[in-house]
Amino acid sequence: MTVEKRSATEDEYFMKMDAKNLAKRRGELDNKRAEENKKQRKEQHWMKCPKCGSDLEEINYQKVMIDKCSECNGIWLDKGELELLTEGKARLTKAFFVNIFG
Repeated sequence: MTVEKRSATEDEYFMKMDAKNLAKRRGELDNKRAEENKKQRKEQHWMKCPKCGSDLEEINYQKVMIDKCSECNGIWLDKGELELLTEGKARLTKAFFVNIFG
């Protein structure tokens, strides 16, 4: 029986390939963990008031869904909602706040 000897360059090649595959797997796992962490953070804070942590309720005002805190009465706008309010019939005036707070 003959045992073939592998050359040093062949060993080096396979070591590089193993390291490359390991780095790729590690990157994929890191990305997966980051996505899971992001999802978990979103679930914990979804529709919660940034000020007091209470539940937010959506209010339809001039066809724009804005978020209002059930405890501190804070008003929270998502990205682009302020622009929608100022472009439409709604103006940030006393009437706007009277409509929201009653």
